[in-house]
Amino acid sequence: MSSNGSAKIKPVEGTKIRILDKGELLELEYDGAMCRHPGSLWWGTAVGYRAMQAAAQALSQERLWDRENLYVVTGHPGPGVQDAITYVTNVVERGRFHSVIAEGCGMHCNSKMKFDWWVSDGEKTAVIKLRREFYELSDRLGTPATTKEDIRYFNISKVNLSTKIWVAPLEENFSVELLDQPLKPGELPAEIDDKYFDDALPAVY
Repeated sequence: MSSNGSAKIKPVEGTKIRILDKGELLELEYDGAMCRHPGSLWWGTAVGYRAMQAAAQALSQERLWDRENLYVVTGHPGPGVQDAITYVTNVVERGRFHSVIAEGCGMHCNSKMKFDWWVSDGEKTAVIKLRREFYELSDRLGTPATTKEDIRYFNISKVNLSTKIWVAPLEENFSVELLDQPLKPGELPAEIDDKYFDDALPAVY
């Protein structure tokens, strides 16, 4: 599909994301992100994809955003989130992706897990942060206090959250700040300090 008139193209429409890749217009569907990995990572994939929709809107104010110069830093190391990001931006395969994890997170779902993303296009940086209502239950998981009912309820909660993040508008799900300063590949945002671990391996999420 030609990229002519990209300034007039909506970057987000329903479950779609539109983005340029080597001069061609790609129209991506959420179903494609769900097919990127095995397993049932509903919440991670949903929140990662919706975060990229928020980034698409922020970085397409003058013209449609383009994969070429994108660089993404994620504060959430989960594989569902990472698969959604790379499906949309292709940054992982091109070495333009950086994953960090907050101190005390322990690579598990809990209240210390960060739902923050920095998406830079070489000119600006979109800072995307989830407006979240988590995770008292998740803080008990993996401890002696964990019960089978906790695990069952937590899995149901992730399905419900996946639905909720699609029902609510992007502006209700995320706060978005657009900075004039770009991030260079390999560079970390100022917010990433010694309370984060660098280059975290994906968590099971």
